[in-house]
Amino acid sequence: MLYYIHGYLSEPNSTKGTLLKEKLDVIPIKYRDCEPEELVISDCVKRILDNIKEDKEAVLVGSSLGGLLSAKAALKKSDIKQLILFNPAIIPMNVDISKIKDMPQRILRDMQDESLFGNQIKSDIFILIGTMDDTVPNWWTIEFAKAQQATIKFLHDDHSLTQNLEHLPNIIRYILDEKH
Repeated sequence: MLYYIHGYLSEPNSTKGTLLKEKLDVIPIKYRDCEPEELVISDCVKRILDNIKEDKEAVLVGSSLGGLLSAKAALKKSDIKQLILFNPAIIPMNVDISKIKDMPQRILRDMQDESLFGNQIKSDIFILIGTMDDTVPNWWTIEFAKAQQATIKFLHDDHSLTQNLEHLPNIIRYILDEKH
């Protein structure tokens, strides 16, 4: 089964979530019942894991913060088959998070997780990076991809992959077919 994990300022039934649901039968997961700035990363991961606990073939499609949450879930549930991540907000350990002003420091501290770079995720990982992403620096994602031996595809696009939005279902189909 395919599950969609949305970004920080988004929601399960966002434009991207709705498109993926309509075209790929993706199940959008609601991982929080609070304002974005009040979320607790560990609670979000727990809700995702609760939603997929019976699925031994889960594929998580995570966007931005949803990419981070998907990766953290895959560290805890080793039978997640695959991660497909769009500009995942995974912060390398050498980033000074005190300089990041768009999110509460408490959340940023939880996002900067050494285990994402030091422990191997058992899932296949495919990452789409927008080369014009002004939210998550490309080098952050490349560092994570190197640590996890993930496959990367670069798209000439922004953080939300706006220019390629309509193509995402076909890109995901291609990624899934490539693994069979």
